[in-house]
Amino acid sequence: MKDIQARFRRWGIYSETLSLEFEGVAYQVRCDENGLVIYRRLAPGRIPPGTPGWPVCLVTADSMSDECSPPHQDEDHFAAALSLADWLEIIEQYFSPAASDPPA
Repeated sequence: MKDIQARFRRWGIYSETLSLEFEGVAYQVRCDENGLVIYRRLAPGRIPPGTPGWPVCLVTADSMSDECSPPHQDEDHFAAALSLADWLEIIEQYFSPAASDPPA
């Protein structure tokens, strides 16, 4: 976890809530002292107060989980199908100081 937090600090985005779109799907990303969480955003108009969507990647000092699906769904077609390494690469492409323009 400390390595991930160090990356976010180096990229200048530690403790910021970020939005990105990947393959036509909106995500919300945040890395802070509690860990890294990436939510797949619910469609506009379907967001209950305080709930941006469902986690597709969650990393804390004690655990790591990726490719989660919403608890009320039996199928995994809601999963992002991306590993933690994939997410870190995507986030770096969008938000690191070396990124000139976010990928399309």
